[in-house]
Amino acid sequence: MGEPVEEGHKATTLLPQDVADLELVFKECYAVLLAYACKYVLRETAEDIVQDVFVQVHRKRASLNINVSIKSYLFRSIHNSCLDYIKRQAVHQRYVNAALPAFTEAELDHFNPDGLRQSLLEQDNLEASVWRAIEELPPKCREVVKLRYLEGLKTGEISAAMGISSRTVETQLYKAIKQLRGIVRRVNYLFSFILL
Repeated sequence: MGEPVEEGHKATTLLPQDVADLELVFKECYAVLLAYACKYVLRETAEDIVQDVFVQVHRKRASLNINVSIKSYLFRSIHNSCLDYIKRQAVHQRYVNAALPAFTEAELDHFNPDGLRQSLLEQDNLEASVWRAIEELPPKCREVVKLRYLEGLKTGEISAAMGISSRTVETQLYKAIKQLRGIVRRVNYLFSFILL
């Protein structure tokens, strides 16, 4: 960084003000910047990052105030862009890891582009099985579910209407949903064998 710069490499020390100068910097630095980015990310992603950094320099060249050589600036920009990409990927992976266990295998198969789609007959049967499952719930759970999902009442409104605490309403909803999931899964499992 502190080395003297030769006249032939003037394009890598000053901020390019026109497209021709930026193109010269791109040609001189692309391979080195790509190799640097490949230390952090895969080659395809590294190529995108290097190109994006050059596009940003081109777009903002009139307003950029760089106190170091353009090469140093580009290396720092590539470094930061790679780290941002890695952070975004980590957030995405955490989300996928958190969401994936919530899906059953049947649900994942439904959204698989290569898998079979659920027919309208199966969807109608699912709705009917949900209503049958609601009717099978214990009386208190059934009433809470109907007030919540049919009437659209909130927890506080349900507790006032039934004369029970809000916590009891939440507990009854939790129990009801847990039972409904189990009942609907069993019905769908049996229904899938009937259709085969």
